[in-house]
Amino acid sequence: MAKKEQNASEKKQKNSAKEKKPGFFSRIGKWFRDLTSECKKIVWPTRKQTVNNTLIVVATILVVGVFIWILDAIFNLGITTLITVAA
Repeated sequence: MAKKEQNASEKKQKNSAKEKKPGFFSRIGKWFRDLTSECKKIVWPTRKQTVNNTLIVVATILVVGVFIWILDAIFNLGITTLITVAA
């Protein structure tokens, strides 16, 4: 008899744990509410900041590109010199 009561109480605990979990659609609704609240917190850069950051990126790319080009020319000259000396 005690086992039956114990099994019944275990089933009630399992059922109550399942009932506490919100439903599928309520979880989706909560996700969308959280999404909209997070989107309201976004601070977009001004046009001036965007142009400034773009110019910085373009200038950095040009400087790095020229640096790589110079290194390539130096290495090419060195390899060419080694090949002519070895021949």
